[in-house]
Amino acid sequence: MIEQIKSPQGETDRSSTSSKKQWPIVAIILLLAISVAVLLNIFKPEAEKKVVKDKPPVAEFVTANIKSTAVPVSSQGSVKAKTYIKLVAEVNGRVTHMAKLKFNGGFFKKGELLLSIDDTDYRLAMSRAKAQVAAANQQLIRVETEAGQAKYDLKQIGRDPSKSTSYALREPQLAEAKANLQAAQAELKIAELQMQRTRVIAPFDGRVVSKQVDTGQYVSVGTLLADIYSTESVTVSLPLSLQQTELLGIKLRSNQPLTDSVKIKLIAEYASRQYQWNAVLSHTEGEIDVRNRLISLVAEVKSPYAKNKQFVDRPPLTPGMFVKAELTGIEKDIIKLPRKVLRYGGNVWLIDEDNLLQIMTVEILSKDRDYVYIKSGINQGDKVIVNSINFPLNGMQLSPLLSSSISQTEIKANNE
Repeated sequence: MIEQIKSPQGETDRSSTSSKKQWPIVAIILLLAISVAVLLNIFKPEAEKKVVKDKPPVAEFVTANIKSTAVPVSSQGSVKAKTYIKLVAEVNGRVTHMAKLKFNGGFFKKGELLLSIDDTDYRLAMSRAKAQVAAANQQLIRVETEAGQAKYDLKQIGRDPSKSTSYALREPQLAEAKANLQAAQAELKIAELQMQRTRVIAPFDGRVVSKQVDTGQYVSVGTLLADIYSTESVTVSLPLSLQQTELLGIKLRSNQPLTDSVKIKLIAEYASRQYQWNAVLSHTEGEIDVRNRLISLVAEVKSPYAKNKQFVDRPPLTPGMFVKAELTGIEKDIIKLPRKVLRYGGNVWLIDEDNLLQIMTVEILSKDRDYVYIKSGINQGDKVIVNSINFPLNGMQLSPLLSSSISQTEIKANNE
């Protein structure tokens, strides 16, 4: 069997012939693509050209009004009893009765019995002192009688009593008898005073903080009986900076009385509700705190436990309660604006007569959560921007719009 061997030269010739046949097809496709591209470019639709106008950003504004306003000052502190004392024993003895000091937190009225100490020894001492007074009084009467008899005897023998010696007239004996009577009376007063001190009486309307003794316990002079405080008034120490005291019109001078124009409102939260009390300015502390350079003003509230007809469910202002304080003092000519007008660095943005942005630096007296109080830097009637503007530049064109979220009526009312 004879196999046919294929020649490589024959295969190459056939491949070359196939490529020559495909070339015209590729050329035709390229021509068609170029023709379509040219036609699309010739008959393409033209886009309508519009001129884009640069619209100025909207600037909401409020009008500045200069008005005489009392700048509010905020502080906080803890309630303290104005009168707080440690009740101590003034005599020795055993506690026989716990009256109003039975438990911590108990209330008492002025003049009520707090506790009693055994008075047996003091009753006996008072009886003994009374006997000594009676004896001294009897001795004085006897000596006075003898002195009178001595003068009479001198006259009977023809001698002038005024020229006689004091001993002959029994004057030293008379002086001794009078001194003995005074000493006996003093001892009686001491015994009576000791007797009174066995009954501890409330010095004021108050409340028991903590009792330190109980019935049957022996106490001596100086033993701590209880800690008590008065419920007649409480105080709150309010730390303020020197600038804040200046805003209130308070001068730190010893010869200048505190102003009566300072109004203080205390706010406390109790059981998820807020309650208010009106307080009066009592005095200022004697020194500035070296740690924070603040000085404390002391506000006083009288009758903190009394029921108020207007606020029936208001709790008592109890010592230890935390309160916030809002103080207002003298009025100043300032501009009061919403706090949102304040920008970074203490600046505000204004709209001038040509509706251009003007960045102004202002002098701020004070600011709180809602408002800022401006002393200088803007004028009456200036348009102050309240909204944010992207990329603000001094002198950029603006589109003014009277603020709708903050009404001008509200601004004027706040300035009044």
